[in-house]
Amino acid sequence: MFELKQLRCFVAVASEMNFHRAADRLNMTQPPLSRQIKQLEHAIGIELFDRSGRQIRLTPGGERFLLEARDLLRRAEDSALVARAVASGQQGSVTLGFVPIATLGLLPRIVPVLSQEFPAIRLVLQEMLTLHQVQALTSGRHDLGILRTPPSREGLQFRLLRRERYLLAIYRDHPLATRDDLTLRDLEGRDMLMYSPGAGWYGHDRIRALFVEAGVQPNFVQYFGETLTMLSLVNVDAGVALVTESARDLQLANVVYREIALPRDLRSEFWLAFSPQRINDPVVRRVHDRILGLFPNPDQPES
Repeated sequence: MFELKQLRCFVAVASEMNFHRAADRLNMTQPPLSRQIKQLEHAIGIELFDRSGRQIRLTPGGERFLLEARDLLRRAEDSALVARAVASGQQGSVTLGFVPIATLGLLPRIVPVLSQEFPAIRLVLQEMLTLHQVQALTSGRHDLGILRTPPSREGLQFRLLRRERYLLAIYRDHPLATRDDLTLRDLEGRDMLMYSPGAGWYGHDRIRALFVEAGVQPNFVQYFGETLTMLSLVNVDAGVALVTESARDLQLANVVYREIALPRDLRSEFWLAFSPQRINDPVVRRVHDRILGLFPNPDQPES
C-alpha cells in the first residue's frame, strides 16, 4: 500500500515534469525522491512516468492516477482539518434530548444561540420523557438532556437550569378567572385536570402531595402526561389546571393564568443532564457550557 508522502512526491514531479525541480520544491534531494516514485509504482503495479525520452511524461495510467492522487491528498487534508475542529470543540454533532414542556421556556432560548454561535456543530433534538432520556444518556445514545429530576440518577450528573412557579390555568369565563387572591381552598370540589401518575409523574407527585397536605379535594376529571394536552382542555372549559409559568407562552385564546397561594418551595425544575463519559468530548462540553451560560440564575424566569 502506498503512503501519503509518496503521493505528494508523485504530484510534485507530475506538476514540474522534472525530478530536480520537484526535489527542490519538496526540500529534498533527487535520489530519495526517485525512490519514493519507484516505491509508489511498485505498490500500484504500473509505471506512472515514461522515462524513455529526454523529458519525462505521464503514462496514460499516470495521468489518471494524478487526478486520484490530488483528490486523495485533498481529502486527507480535509480529514485532518475536521479532526482538529472536533478535537477543539469547533465541529461535530451533539444529540440533545428534552421534555416536551421545554419547547416553551427553554428551547426557544437555547436553539437560536447555538445555531448562531456554533454553526459547524450539528444539534440533533429529540423530544423524550425524563425516564426515557435517562436510558438514552446512560447508553450513550444521547449526549445531553433537558429533563426533570428522575427517581434514579443512574450515574448521571445534573446541573440546574431553571426553577418555575406553578400558576392556575383557568377558562376565561370561569368564576375564578377574575380572582386575585386564590388559594388551594378555592379548588375544593372544582373540576380539575391533573398530571397522570405514569407519564406525568413529576407534576402528579408534587401537586397530589400539595392537596393532601392542605386537606383539599378537587374533582380530578382527567389525567394526562403533558401540560400542552391539559391546557388544550382548559381552553374548552373542561377544568382548571396547575401548570408551570412557562405555559403562559402558549397564549391560548380562552386560557388565563392566575397566581395562587402555594408553598414557596413548590417549584418545577429543569435540569441539564449528561454522563461523565460523554462530557469529555470537546464538542459536547462546549455545548454544555454554553447552555449553562444562558441560565445563570435558575430562579429567575425568562422575560
